[in-house]
Amino acid sequence: MKRFIAFLLVFTFVLSTYSTAFAAKSEATSIRVVDGVTKKSYDITVVNLLMGGKDVVTDVPTMLFNNRTLVPIAFVVENLGAKIEWNQKERKATITMADKTIVLQIDSPTALVNGKKVTLPDQVPAKLLGYKDNFRTMVPLRFISEQLGMDVNWISQTTTATVDFPKQSVLAIDYDTDSRLPQIIIKTTGQVGISSFYLEGSKVGGTDRLVLDLPNVQLNMQDRSIVDASGAVSKNIGQNGIRGVRASLFEPAPREIARIVFDLDVPKGYNIHFDKAKNEIRVQFLNGIKQVKLEKKNNTDAIVVYTEDSPVYNTLDLGDRMVVDILNAQLKTDSREINIAKGGVKKVRMAPFAPDSNYNPDDKIVRIVLDLEEGQTTENIHVEEDGNNLLIYFQAKPLKDIDYRKEAYNRSVFNLQLTAKGSFDADYDSWNSEYVVTVPKQLAELQSMRLNTADNIIEYIQIDDKSDEESYVIRLKLAAGTDYRLLTSAGVGDRISILFENLSLEESKEEPKYSGGIVVLDPGHGGKDPGAVSPKLGLKEKDLALDVSLRLNKLLEDAGFTTIMTRTDDTYIDLYERAGIANGMNADVFVSVHFNAHPSSQINGVQTLYNGTDTKRDNKTFAQMMQQEMIKEMGAVDRNIVDRPNLVVIRETNMPAVLAELAFITNAQEESLAATEEYRQKCAQALFNGITRYFNEVLGK
Repeated sequence: MKRFIAFLLVFTFVLSTYSTAFAAKSEATSIRVVDGVTKKSYDITVVNLLMGGKDVVTDVPTMLFNNRTLVPIAFVVENLGAKIEWNQKERKATITMADKTIVLQIDSPTALVNGKKVTLPDQVPAKLLGYKDNFRTMVPLRFISEQLGMDVNWISQTTTATVDFPKQSVLAIDYDTDSRLPQIIIKTTGQVGISSFYLEGSKVGGTDRLVLDLPNVQLNMQDRSIVDASGAVSKNIGQNGIRGVRASLFEPAPREIARIVFDLDVPKGYNIHFDKAKNEIRVQFLNGIKQVKLEKKNNTDAIVVYTEDSPVYNTLDLGDRMVVDILNAQLKTDSREINIAKGGVKKVRMAPFAPDSNYNPDDKIVRIVLDLEEGQTTENIHVEEDGNNLLIYFQAKPLKDIDYRKEAYNRSVFNLQLTAKGSFDADYDSWNSEYVVTVPKQLAELQSMRLNTADNIIEYIQIDDKSDEESYVIRLKLAAGTDYRLLTSAGVGDRISILFENLSLEESKEEPKYSGGIVVLDPGHGGKDPGAVSPKLGLKEKDLALDVSLRLNKLLEDAGFTTIMTRTDDTYIDLYERAGIANGMNADVFVSVHFNAHPSSQINGVQTLYNGTDTKRDNKTFAQMMQQEMIKEMGAVDRNIVDRPNLVVIRETNMPAVLAELAFITNAQEESLAATEEYRQKCAQALFNGITRYFNEVLGK
């Protein structure tokens, strides 16, 4: 089993760069492009691009052209803040930023910089190039970036170009006592790039950590009392669940990456903002609203608000609307409205809310509004916490006054709070293997329902309010080997509490077979990066990968694994962050889930990519087992395992890692299969089989 000390030790894992994901095939090392002027085709090497420590996603990827890196001109606008004017007749682009004006002409080896003619490096001009029918003006990256005051570096191992703000320093790290929100201020000498990731250390016996990496940044603290002899920084905070902050130089020259780590006592959501006017990074610990969905919870419909932290909320009854205000929060989903059209609720709307007279002016609030059908009231709407999430029941509150929870792998407790002290019956029905509780209706408010638990102790809880006019009958179906004990006074009281223990599990000291095994699942692409898109049905790789990963995650959790997902919704996660999460969690294995694409629609089958150059990890054996299990479970064509050492997520991870390509969605048959839940469940089962086989045969867990 993983220990907390291991989690601490691996926190010093080695930093390296990560690559750009792009359009249909981020796994490609070369692509074919077309010259928009001459119509000539070229096979071009793809270049990974980092801006301020984050990988850049563009529809036409950054590329090497005559040994010079060309980047879409949109990158200059979106990432460097420049303005672009395009003269179609003369095929000229004018780039303006601050006191610099650069004029580039397609296919011309010279440029004008503030009116002066300059020969471009190696005379490689701006080009009009097309990839998959997308034509973009491609400009020389180093020339443009350096002219606009940025620092450019090249990392040959991963074919990566990096663009960073000029060298800066961190001067101070302080807790902001003036803010109503928990906030850390990091003072710098100028603008810096920031990449971040979050480590769920609480899942493996440690504490959660927020990690910030600042490229091209040194530590030059004004308060030397928090700096030790090695130059590492450590500052105690001890407020609002923030234990402290640590910082050190994480990567040496030429880029010099400063790493800042926030040690947290409890899981927290966060927001990171750089204030250009004050040259400071503000890290606000806000609860993030990740998504809002309509789901079945406890056998009834509920609006589930997924949050990153324990929610603090207010409810308001506005007659035709029910309002739930989540305080100290920010909205992290692009979705703003969900149609419900059932249970008297028309739709749910969500948005940041500007504080009114009920709140302080600087409060950060996310408002969730339930619009009701005409004539409906809010009396059936109930809001309750479920871990870090909120459940909004809008038809009836299930399991009112009932609490069933597991206390250990083989032990659980059932509690029923009565409305008054009274008599009840509780006894075991050996014929049906059910523990039956009969409660007078004047002592409780329940409704008929069945809750399937299937937790190796209780198979289900069924509430019957029909068969007996005067009493509720609650049946708890015991799993084989489960015993029971009434903890409260027999037959009378205002509370019923029953302990259940599965004695067969206790006798064998059995735990889930894979308890302690840590698996990081990485659904490929996400957010702004759709991945491959199928030609007929328009299936997006990012959606398919997430669906399979969620199915796989459930299989792994049910088997006892501790699982970490790099994303659980339609969010883009930097490639380096994905590897950083796996390394920081000291995972046993890492699996990146993808779907494939190919120019030929005849190509089909499954494929597993791995890094064969890292002999310290058993990547090839893991890849072989995953590939074999995919072929066996899915009946797919074998496209073999492929050594791809420069793919960042499997190159920068410290544990055995694979990238699974589950189907070619450019193939008509596999596109149709990928559209079905049955096939995606098969994919999840195949990956599960490969992971458990590797644990059984290699890791011995």
